[in-house]
Amino acid sequence: MEINIKETKPWLKEIAVTIESEKVKKKVEEITSSYAHNAQVPGFRKGNVPRPVLQRRYGASFESMAMEDLFDEAYKDIIKQHNFKPVTQPKITDYNLSDDKILKFDLSFEIIPDFELKNYVGIKIKKQEPVGFDEEFERRIASLQERCATFTTLNRNAENNDFILTDYEIYENDKPAAKKQTGVMIQIGSDKNHEEINKTLIGVKSGDEKTVSITFPAEYPDKDFANRTLVYKFLVRDVKERKLPEIDDTLASDLGFKDLNELRTQINEDIKQDRARIVDDDLRNQIYRYLITEHKIEPPQTFIDLTYREILNENNLKDSEETKSKLLPHAQERAQFDIIITRIAEKEKIEATAEDINKELEKFSAAGIDKEKIDMLRSSSVLISRIIKNKTMDWLLDKAVIS
Repeated sequence: MEINIKETKPWLKEIAVTIESEKVKKKVEEITSSYAHNAQVPGFRKGNVPRPVLQRRYGASFESMAMEDLFDEAYKDIIKQHNFKPVTQPKITDYNLSDDKILKFDLSFEIIPDFELKNYVGIKIKKQEPVGFDEEFERRIASLQERCATFTTLNRNAENNDFILTDYEIYENDKPAAKKQTGVMIQIGSDKNHEEINKTLIGVKSGDEKTVSITFPAEYPDKDFANRTLVYKFLVRDVKERKLPEIDDTLASDLGFKDLNELRTQINEDIKQDRARIVDDDLRNQIYRYLITEHKIEPPQTFIDLTYREILNENNLKDSEETKSKLLPHAQERAQFDIIITRIAEKEKIEATAEDINKELEKFSAAGIDKEKIDMLRSSSVLISRIIKNKTMDWLLDKAVIS
């Protein structure tokens, strides 16, 4: 067998293969012999059909079967000889069996590219402590205060900062552009509203109907609205004033706490835990960036495509050319990182134990997923891969030099 490996992409192997006629003829003879014992042809007893008759009747099929076997054998030999690590099934193209029984074909498949692992033990990273603790505390307690707010009806026209209870519909070209919304509370003057909506709702009273047409520019941040003209039709149900409760023991009690001191303690603890996660995520991101920067490898296209789909699913995004242009660089980086950290895990013999798998599956059970689906996940290569990558990242963080 002669092979000619074309060097195109580091992750792509395109190989021209030539198999000598003697090997092809031998393979055809083997297949012919294997079928000769059971072959049935009218006029001959079972298993006693002359070879020339078999060849005339089934020769093309035998050759086709021989080629399939030779394709598979050649692929396995090449993988073993060159220690390739394929990530896709092989593709056979441009195959040709000449009159003198020389078989030629092109074989292609994607592999994990070979690369040298740079030093990954003792990665230097810096711990960044979040600031603005007091501001965050005030924001959270204000949010709880708003949750316990009460609303009273105002017997006057709406003013800035008032709330209106409204139903509204959105139209585009005189056709509904979204599901009708009912019982929505809108604060007039809020920066969450389009300025035209704020202007339209000033001065309304219960029972009023208001319509406003808004043309969103092409560069509008929310691409679902960009370059569209939408008509909003409001029916005002009520004009209301929001009253915030005092920040005291009564508020704490309404929220299920013994007193204000216990509420403050809980908020402080929540902020500390959230900030600990932020710090930990930042440290891990620094390790991620270090590994990506130090290892200049190009992931297989299949890995990039798969990772891109994962990012779409994780963020509930629709595939589009614009989305693809934004996310593909991130998909390529993440695919690159997955290859690197998998190689580190292999070198350090980091594996997913039965205990690790059970612990991960407990999360699915707590989320209400039924036992049958959980049992199917137990042998999931995706789940096991994620556990190994997380354990490896924990290992790298433990070995890192943090300043």
